[in-house]
Amino acid sequence: MTLAPSTIELTERARQQVRSLIGGSAETAGFGLRVGVNPGGCSGFTYALALTPSAENDDIVINEDGFDVFIHNSMIGHLRGLRIDYVESLTSSGFTFTNPNASSSCGCGNSFGTPDEPERAEADAQLRAQVEDVITEIRPFLQGDGGDVQVVTVLAGNGQPGTAEVHIRLTGACNGCSSASATVTAVIEKRIKENLPEIGRVALVS
Repeated sequence: MTLAPSTIELTERARQQVRSLIGGSAETAGFGLRVGVNPGGCSGFTYALALTPSAENDDIVINEDGFDVFIHNSMIGHLRGLRIDYVESLTSSGFTFTNPNASSSCGCGNSFGTPDEPERAEADAQLRAQVEDVITEIRPFLQGDGGDVQVVTVLAGNGQPGTAEVHIRLTGACNGCSSASATVTAVIEKRIKENLPEIGRVALVS
């Protein structure tokens, strides 16, 4: 399942460039784009882009036109709302990043710093507790079929309907079964949204 558009955005120019890179070699056919951050750089963090064959554990997967984007769950806080573009000029070309989480950035455009955001962390934790309460109600239904669900991350929105996200992992018999997507959409996502209108999307983590 995909994430809400507010999580990360690639412009059409960026998508075209990624598709070109993936299709440029038989070795990268079917690959996806991994987006992440690494400690370092002149402002604290640097963006990391790489072509990779598949998702890893704890990855959030975003379906783009012709490829998937992989983001490790631990990096969502740094990348929430990130916009990736691709620009070309007479002197240089490359991906550019616009990050609403950055409190500072470097002239190179690839390094950024982030402030401590206790209010956001507290909002995430409060909403997560509410989501866990809903999951507790759903769990007996899943366990009756030999499965279960784990809440991985909850990203609080701005309090308005549809602005928050929940990332979950199916376990037991539910993990990888043919009806996994239907279970998420018709049971888990439906119940969460009924109880918590702030939730706009429920994403399945591999």
